[in-house]
Amino acid sequence: MVAKKLKSADFNQLDTREKILEVAINLFALKGFDGTTIREIAELADVNVASLNYHFTSKENLRLEIQSFIVNEFREKILSIPETTNVADYAVKIFETMTQESAKCLNQFKLFLESDNYPVESDPYPLGYERFRGFLEKELHSNVPQSERLWFMSVVLSYIIHNAVLSSTAYGRKTIGKYFSTKSLSLPVSIRHLVEALVRDLNCRYASV
Repeated sequence: MVAKKLKSADFNQLDTREKILEVAINLFALKGFDGTTIREIAELADVNVASLNYHFTSKENLRLEIQSFIVNEFREKILSIPETTNVADYAVKIFETMTQESAKCLNQFKLFLESDNYPVESDPYPLGYERFRGFLEKELHSNVPQSERLWFMSVVLSYIIHNAVLSSTAYGRKTIGKYFSTKSLSLPVSIRHLVEALVRDLNCRYASV
């Protein structure tokens, strides 16, 4: 597959640093970190190599910047989700947010899978936990321990991420279509059912403890 210059109106509005990041995200996902050269990034971003070195100093630093950029962008998207009434609605909103730019979502996860460094390793809780916690405090019995709440987060986010990545590929969409082909049985409905079932299960198990 041949990488092409990004020439959308949104891309043209970016500053030099942002253009380099956007191009590098796509190239690293397409060709891998080792298979991408600084010169190729500069050419597709329509900047010179000196400018790229000025902003990032090296390809490795560029990769680290990209990882932080992706995490911060995702965190901002999570924080920008409008207020919802319950944790099931919130989980659906996260899925919808992640799939707004499906190709970008796939590229971002490819980069994390290839990397040995994760900017969120030092975070005590998963991304989005603070918003989830507010809902869980209202919907889960007070006896439900913290370990189970984190398990809840892990299960729900894993399901959301798995299906968001699948939704970003033609094969994945075809596969999803076999099981979620109507409005009454769609991925958002499935996410809602999962969350509601987990809340019921945890409350049932710990209400009498």
